[in-house]
Amino acid sequence: MSTSILWFKKDLRIFDHKPFLEASKNALVLPLYIFEPEILESEDYDPRHHKFINESLKSLKIELEKIGGYLHVEHGSALEVFQKLRSQTSNQIRIFSHVETGNWISYQRDIHLKKWCKKNTIDWVEFPQHGVQRPIKNRDGWSYEWNKSMNEPIIPIPINVKFESHQKKFNLIKEKNLNKKVTHKIIQKGGRGSAERLLVSFLNERGRNYVKEMSSPLTAMTSCSRLSPHISFGNVSIKEVYQTAKKKRDLLKGVKGIGFWRSSISSFLGRLRWHCHFIQKLEDQPKIEWVNMARAYDNIRENDFNENYFEAWKVGLTGYPFIDACMRCLNETGYINFRMRAMLVSFASYDLWLDWRKTSKYMATQFLDYEPGIHYSQFQMQSGVTGINSIRIYNPIKQQKDHDPEGIFVRKWVPELAKIPLEYIFTPHLMSDGFQEKYSCVIGLNYPAPIIDHNLQVKKAKNILYKIKSTSEAKSEAKKVYIKHGSRKKPNQRKQ
Repeated sequence: MSTSILWFKKDLRIFDHKPFLEASKNALVLPLYIFEPEILESEDYDPRHHKFINESLKSLKIELEKIGGYLHVEHGSALEVFQKLRSQTSNQIRIFSHVETGNWISYQRDIHLKKWCKKNTIDWVEFPQHGVQRPIKNRDGWSYEWNKSMNEPIIPIPINVKFESHQKKFNLIKEKNLNKKVTHKIIQKGGRGSAERLLVSFLNERGRNYVKEMSSPLTAMTSCSRLSPHISFGNVSIKEVYQTAKKKRDLLKGVKGIGFWRSSISSFLGRLRWHCHFIQKLEDQPKIEWVNMARAYDNIRENDFNENYFEAWKVGLTGYPFIDACMRCLNETGYINFRMRAMLVSFASYDLWLDWRKTSKYMATQFLDYEPGIHYSQFQMQSGVTGINSIRIYNPIKQQKDHDPEGIFVRKWVPELAKIPLEYIFTPHLMSDGFQEKYSCVIGLNYPAPIIDHNLQVKKAKNILYKIKSTSEAKSEAKKVYIKHGSRKKPNQRKQ
């Protein structure tokens, strides 16, 4: 009898898991997770990710034990682990996993492992995940295929699985043993159960006003689904979330007195598609982790990196209260809502003129739900280097007035400003010396003055970017980028 090695990567569940279903057919199953040093030591891996993964692995172990199985955990490079496992059995082995669209390290690991499998006549069978398609030539028909995949039947947990009688190990690596600084204080708990509870509470209570409340950090903490880390690490599948949300929306059709509930779910469903749309960009062009989509924008920031600005931005000491509050919240909790993420990146890229390659790596460590495909695509888009997106610049003072008009969020996360009058909460540096003394907020001592002039910096940034955008080279590149990555919204696409 053959042995199917079921390799869990960022799909830490057994429900709606096609590799598990296929691996269990006519073979002994060896469920495997690998702690890879190359991943753990990478600059985009953080103890907060590790904590969430450990919790998810504990949950996965329990799920497997319920059906008579186990989870075997190895430490080492993937190639070394598979070589060892192959040597420990006389059975013919096959590897089953989901397709992973990860960072450059995981991409290169997969290339090397595929070569080893081919050389040793070992089948490695991969299955699509997240609605991301491999391979495609361009985006024509992408939405049709995505909708098709989202409406395929949910795969139940396999029954009567025969597990390999392997000497199993379940030795997790503790956060303190990563040799990385722990900066988070409160982060979401990983695991299947946590994901299921969030999905239920979002669709039955918290998400009622999602469409109205997702933009403000005051309301997003509860009104957003908060499923993103569970989707990133695969505690739930996109398809499962999509179909559950769609059923809920259908049940609400024609129901009176529900306010924005149905439109909120529709908006949420659109963001699930958006999630896969952006991951597809990295799938099709792995080098966008560090290479501009439009090369006409090369060398505009690389040689002008201000380390002092970078440090002030990272710790929330820029002198712009809303920027600082959002960054401090993110650093402690691993979460800030999407609009605020865009504002933070906009401020770093346009106001501070920092190279997105460096700022993106820092933010990768802070986002608990770090998803490389979304992360680098969004950083490029918000930094104005894709060639196909409009230049989106967020005014931090306007954003604060729009989304925290009473200063509640700012006062919570920037306690230096807790006592100052509302009229100065947006621009504390404009307080008189007497007010600064009175409210224990001396600018330059208790809280910094703005490190840059927003209007002046934005004007400089626009001059540089629009000048490039108007060139024939940039226009030509933009056409190519659109063919490869652009969203298709034309009505001639096939529909279900």
